[in-house]
Amino acid sequence: MDRVEKDGRRRRGVVESAWVLLVVVIASLLFLARYEDPRRISSSGDSMWYMRQALIFAGKSPDEARITAARQVCRDINRSQRDHGARPSCTEYQSTGISPRYVAIFDSRPGYPLFAAPFVAVLGPWTGMVAATMLLAIAAAVLAYLAVWLATGLRLAGVFAAGLLFVLPPGFWMTRLLTESGVVAGYLAVILGAMLAWRGRIRLGLSIVTVALVWLFAVRSASGMAIALTLLGASVVALLMRLPQRRAALLTGGVGLLAVVLWQIVSSVLRLPGLNDTIQDFATRHFSRPDIADPIGWLVEKNIAYWPEQLADEIPYPEAAVALVFAAVVLVRIMGSAAALWIFTGLTGVAMLVAHPVATEYDRLMLPLWIPVTCALGYAAALAVSRVRTPDVAEPEPAGPMPARVAPAGSAAVS
Repeated sequence: MDRVEKDGRRRRGVVESAWVLLVVVIASLLFLARYEDPRRISSSGDSMWYMRQALIFAGKSPDEARITAARQVCRDINRSQRDHGARPSCTEYQSTGISPRYVAIFDSRPGYPLFAAPFVAVLGPWTGMVAATMLLAIAAAVLAYLAVWLATGLRLAGVFAAGLLFVLPPGFWMTRLLTESGVVAGYLAVILGAMLAWRGRIRLGLSIVTVALVWLFAVRSASGMAIALTLLGASVVALLMRLPQRRAALLTGGVGLLAVVLWQIVSSVLRLPGLNDTIQDFATRHFSRPDIADPIGWLVEKNIAYWPEQLADEIPYPEAAVALVFAAVVLVRIMGSAAALWIFTGLTGVAMLVAHPVATEYDRLMLPLWIPVTCALGYAAALAVSRVRTPDVAEPEPAGPMPARVAPAGSAAVS
């Protein structure tokens, strides 16, 4: 009997490895396809500062790193312009005369460039940054596959969701030399870990959540704060909905709250840039003007002026709002209270925009909205392909912590 069980486990391991390999292949091909977008990285000068940090971590002096990164970004702007049929115009990308306060914002986000540094050291600045970004995007795809499989009970739903990350708007931003691929991977890891904890795998789930939160605070503290509060809020919802694993919900909520408190202490002790610096950066055009006296009041006024105009601009293009409503309905139907974790994650982009109400940043900052959408669309696509009504028929019982079935609407069993 032991031999039979070992053979069964080995076969399941091979099958699961094959599914993950499929996701990796799909994600790699889609990454390369989206990477070839003519816009490349010219849409954001942030890439230059991340590349500069990676070069410094790889052993370059700050000045040498800055000059090299500026040249690489300038070359890419020219490449983008040629792809659009325009004459290259960048001769020197501005990287001098920048306020140290602005540079400090990027210095407080070491996660992405630190991850990229070994690749930059071996492959060079451009290829190294691309390789690191691609690995983070593939990791996000694998985590999407696992999280959606766990949430829906359908492996195929996870595969579709992983692919949709690249097909939908996140695909552009995840293939730029920015933090987005790392942030999406971190968000999905928190979702995966919390769901595992709520299903009884508390130690494993909390370990994943903890590592993901540390990563997110290192990559972009605002994203770490947003997902920590999301975890806290979703855990409260799970408790109010009488989740069977109440201890697990208390623990995940406690981890989220602890992350918020610890980050406030760390940022205060290390004097890291915070919300006030973000507002001043926005209000003073990267600190090129004197600071404003009332940053919070100024931000409130900007939001009052921004949101009516932004919402009016979105009315002719309601696809994102419709997609989120669709996702909310589907996820509540198949997950019960656990849907709050996905939906709240999708809404973190709104919080980001409240802190930085700029129309040109709308698409990038609203990227989290598509995380629950990919889950819902992946589930719907898997059902359509398999032509079955319940996951019990669609899938054999998964091994380990994955669910054997999806509970009916309103059930707390899968929360």
